[in-house]
Parts: sequence; structure tokens; C-alpha cells
Amino acid sequence: MKVTYNWLKEYGDSRLSPTELAEALTGVGLVVAEVRSLRGDHILEIEVTSNRPDCLGVIGIAREVAALTRSALRLPAVDYRPGKTPIDVAVRVEDADLCPRYTARVIRGVKVGPSPSWLKERLEAIGLRPINNVVDITNYVLLECSQPLHAFDLDRLEGKRIEVRRALKGERLETIDGTKHNLNPEVLVIADGQRPVAIAGVMGGRDTEVGEDTRNILLESAKFKPSTVRRAARRLAMATDSSYRFERGVDIEGVDWASKRACKLIQEIAGGEVSNGVVDLYPNKFQEVTISLRMSRLNAVLGTRIERKTTEDILSRLGLRVRSRDREELEVTVPSFRGDISREIDLIEEVARVYGYDNIPIDTDLSIQVPHREKSELLEEKVRELLVGWGFYETITYSIVEEALASGSGLFSTSEPLTIRNPIRAGEDHLRQTLLGNLLRTKKYNQDHGVPRVKVFELSRVYLPSDAHKLPEERTCLGLLWEKEGASAEEGFYTLKGIIEGILFALGIKERPRWERCPLGFFTSERSSRAVLDGEVLGVLGEVGAEVARRYDLHYTPCMAEIDFDLVVKKADLTAIFKRPPLFPPIVRDMAIVVDEQLSWEEIRRCVEDSGVEFLEAVEFFDLYLGKQIPPGKKGVAFRLHFRAHDRTLRKEEADQSQQLILDRLTSILGATLRQQ
Repeated sequence: MKVTYNWLKEYGDSRLSPTELAEALTGVGLVVAEVRSLRGDHILEIEVTSNRPDCLGVIGIAREVAALTRSALRLPAVDYRPGKTPIDVAVRVEDADLCPRYTARVIRGVKVGPSPSWLKERLEAIGLRPINNVVDITNYVLLECSQPLHAFDLDRLEGKRIEVRRALKGERLETIDGTKHNLNPEVLVIADGQRPVAIAGVMGGRDTEVGEDTRNILLESAKFKPSTVRRAARRLAMATDSSYRFERGVDIEGVDWASKRACKLIQEIAGGEVSNGVVDLYPNKFQEVTISLRMSRLNAVLGTRIERKTTEDILSRLGLRVRSRDREELEVTVPSFRGDISREIDLIEEVARVYGYDNIPIDTDLSIQVPHREKSELLEEKVRELLVGWGFYETITYSIVEEALASGSGLFSTSEPLTIRNPIRAGEDHLRQTLLGNLLRTKKYNQDHGVPRVKVFELSRVYLPSDAHKLPEERTCLGLLWEKEGASAEEGFYTLKGIIEGILFALGIKERPRWERCPLGFFTSERSSRAVLDGEVLGVLGEVGAEVARRYDLHYTPCMAEIDFDLVVKKADLTAIFKRPPLFPPIVRDMAIVVDEQLSWEEIRRCVEDSGVEFLEAVEFFDLYLGKQIPPGKKGVAFRLHFRAHDRTLRKEEADQSQQLILDRLTSILGATLRQQ
């Protein structure tokens, strides 16, 4: 928000210099990022937070200055001279929820031409290009009070009629910037008797804009639903000064005031007769909010001893009406332009910032308690650190996605995804059930921008259908995408499998997952698996299938996994336990066996571990062989056995006996034979 120092001084008697004014405003939360001089004036660049749309106008800033300097706020006059001709324009609002208030005034006989020098200079100082006196006045009032206005050429409005309605499918509109837009019912428009003439809250149409030949105008001042304006502006890729303010909310009680203010300036600068009366469609009047403020609560929160009279004075200077209920409690009535104040704590914040944060003592009786970190938070942090250390990049994607990304063959994709009724962006109206689609879209984006292979992960929530009268069931998932230049699909599959097992080991999960074949449409049939942990499904893993790769236009097919992180949290144990290093050396033996090709390593490992051998410490897979020496339907599996005694040095004969017991069990249970070299 840019404002000039001289313009600001017109509304009050502040004697602060530009630098002092910048410091004062910064102290109350309106950070002045820059002050620069310009032709005998100064430009203040103010950062206005989204909850203070009233400060997107000079009057709003002036009200803050008046409160800080204990000076009076001077509002400009709005008493224009009404004519005798009655207003003869019909206005209809289709949905009062989308347009809570709409006013229209007619001014006849205006002389459109260049604006006076003072108006041009003021607009140019804050970066606006002067157009003509009528349009410049609407822009001036917008900057003055943060209420957008629009002037239509009345003679170009068919039927002298205004309708505020949703656009019809197939309607088109060329806006004053020369852009032609295809409209749909998601866009709120201002229409005349035949066609749209403006996009509500965003920009007017070229056919009805005020030009040199305009003689009669219809002046619009309204309040539109913020989300509706935001959706239209995003969909049409249009960001204007009007949409910026409407998206944040304008003062509904200030709508008519701004219209009067513009009429007065138009009469003074462009002449013309303002018709007698006004069209003001305002079905649901503004209801003021009254909030109780307890002095004990205020001082307890701030750690101060602020007196009641001081509190009353501060709130009154901010434009709030204060009435004492008793010595302990105040009743504060909030005006319409302060929509950000709705609770007692909001009033406490107002008192604190005007009282001065520097005046609040540092040494107080307030106790500071460090919140307890939940187990899930600690685990999420640890997993992020692990994955980043292993070369992954974290990605954060949208939860509301298009239908193609919402489901698929993820861990929980067993039903239709949930649909939302009022999506912000067209086509993105589903709550995701899986992270896999978003990760593939991330890969596609990187691929199209010169990064052909990526390692990314996302640790976030998915949303599943639940009972009809409940909110969606939220589940936390870990999505992984791994690929490496030169790596085969098999290498990618087993690398990602190892990463998952490494995560489980790092989180203290002693139970090893059981990997099962699980053909899924999302993955190739050769490389797709499901992990089961202690009888519960932990996740899915696989190489992205060719059909999915074509759908996303991928040059390379990565391996992906999706893990039920809620189950990980349930099973994890971060308890640090001291384990004494072994005092005696191990004996390591390699064993190569031939087994049926369909047997998994998991089955072989379990068979070895369940053999009951006393000195077996660990078993590690290290080779798989399929070749001429192996009979059809068979495969060679090689693994390493670690034997150790914890109270003495193990003897060779004891290791030989243990190895033979393991081989006998593999032979009897799995039909394995020792592979001959």
C-alpha cells in the first residue's frame, strides 16, 4: 500500500515528520518498508496484513495515525447536490449472499476530459496512470477509503438495467484491458438487459467503459463475497486493485459513503447532475458486535497494570465505542470497518499495540511453558532428516486436486474420492486419497524444466470417506519416488525397499515387514509388492507402469512407494537402550542353496531364523543367481550367516554344527539343496 505524506496529513493534525510517522506506524503493526521523497512530498510504502483491509485506504491509515497522536480524524465531505430528475435504472441482485450490498447512482451531463493536475499528480505518485477525470475519481476514492467503484457509460447499457448474476455458460466478455474472456457460472458478473458488462469486483467491460463521448454515467459501489471474487480473479488470471480489496473484504457500511464521495468529486471536476435518489439493495443490514473486555484478563495476558481509563481512551481513539459495565469490565462495540475484531483477545491486541509494545515490561509473572512434542512430530522430523540425508528432496503439494490425481492404486485407494462443492480452482475439486499422483506431477514438472530424474518424498495427509455425518478420515502417509541415471528398474525397486526397511530400523521397529506380491494397476506386474507389518498392511512399492507413464508423459519410469505413517508411529520405539559391544569375534559362513523359483527371500530368511540355532546372530542376503547350472523352475540364493557366542570365543566345530542344522531345516521345510560350485 503506497500513500503520500501530504495526502495523509489532509485527514488529521499529526505533526510527525515522515520518518517519525514511519516509525510510529511500524510500531503498531503497519510496517513501513520504505520512505522516499518525491517533488516536495514523501511516499510511504506500507505492508498491510491481510486481516486489515481497512488500512488499504488512506483514511484507514489516517485513523491509525490519529489514534497514535491523539489528534482528530477529519473525513472529507460527501454532501453532493442532488438534482430533480429521479433515478430511472432498474437493478436486480440474483443472490444476496454473493452480493450483500449494491448501490447505483446516475449522473447526467458530465464532461469527460483530463483530470486536474493535483489529481493526476496524486495518482502518479502511487503508480497509477491517469485516464480521464471520471475514471481517475473512482480510482482516487478507492485509494482514499479502500472501496472500489466502477463507472458505466449509461447510454451503452441495454434497457437501462443492471443485473448482478452468475455468468451463463458460453458467455464472453472483453474487459477494458482488451482481453477476451470465456465465462462460466463460477464467475459473478454485472450484466445489462442483454449481456455481461463487467466481472464483479475485478474489471469492467470495454463496451460500457467511460470515454470522451460519455455524457451520462451509472456509478456502482458494492460489496461482493470475497471468495467469489478471488475465484474469478484466479480463474481469469486477473489481479486488479479492486479484486485485491474485495478479496480481503470491504466495509459494507462504507459502500454508500464512497458512492457519495465520488459523486461530490465528479460534480466538482466533471460537472453533471446527480439524479435524485439512489438504488441501494441491502437486504441484510449490518449487525454491530459487542464484546466484553475484562481488565483482569487484559493485564494477565500482557503482564501489565493498565488502568481502565487508559484502555477506554485507546479503544475510543481507534474508532470503537466503549461503555463501562463496572470497574472490572468494559463493553466494546466494534464498527463495521474493523471486521478483524471479534473476540476479547482481539481487543487486548489492539490495546497492546497502541499502548506500545516497548511499554510492556519484560520481567513479568508470565510463565513460559515449552509444549510437549507428540511422538508423531518427533518421528516425522526424524524421517525427514533421514530422507534428506539419503539424497531426497521434500515436496509439499495440494490436498485438493483434479480427479485423475485423487485416487489410483495408492495404499488407501479403495473407494471413490471425496468431492468438494466450492472448489477455488476449476477442475480441482477432489480430496486426494494418495500421494502418488502428486509426486508424479512433481516429477513431470521437474522433467519439463531440465531435471530428468529426481528423488522426492512427501509426508502429509490423505482423506478417506467416512460415515455420512462425519468429517473425512485423515490418514498420514509417506510417499516416496526414487530414480537414478543408469539404474535399472530392479535396482530402483530394491533400493527403495531398502530405504523403507532402513526407516523402520532407524525408528526402532524390531518387527521386519513381510513383502508379498501384490499386482496393482499403478505398478508393473513384475515389480510390485505390498509390505505387511505384524499382520497389518504397511505400504505398497513398485515400478510405475507403462500406462501410468504415458498418462503423465514421463520419459523414465521411477519406482514409488506409499507408507501408512500412522502405523509406523504406532509401532515405532525411540527409547534409547544401551547395548554392550560384543567382546568375542564372530564366525561368518556363506551358504548357497537352490530352491523353487517362486519362494521369496522373506520365506527363506524366516526359515533360517526359526531354526532355533543357539549361536546364530544374523542372516544377510547377498546374491541371486539364475543360469545354466540351475535347473528350470529353480533359483540360486546366497546368504551370509553370522555365528557368535557372547561369553567365549566360538569354536569352528560349533559353527559347522549350527550351519548343518540350518541346512537340514531348509531341506526339510523348503526342499532346498546345497548349490554345488
